[in-house]
Amino acid sequence: GDDAHDLFTKTFNPALLQRESAALSQHREEASRVLSAAAAKMHSPRLATLAYQVKLDAFTRVKKAIDDMIAQLTAEKEAEIKHKDFCVDEFNT
Repeated sequence: GDDAHDLFTKTFNPALLQRESAALSQHREEASRVLSAAAAKMHSPRLATLAYQVKLDAFTRVKKAIDDMIAQLTAEKEAEIKHKDFCVDEFNT
């Protein structure tokens, strides 16, 4: 219990909450709502996780998560294209 309290005390800084502008908070909330709606529509747990991170994390971390997701999806797309081309070639021979 004490370790958890110490960790919370070290990581939670109420002064930072006071410094965060209302505009940034509004933008973050709106981004979270848009991502949540997209996640629900596309049944995407990745987008749901990202929406949750938007609410909690600073935008720099969210941007990195988006970039990582784009890189992963691009790699998956390339693998799927390669697999489709293989299947088409096998089907035609």
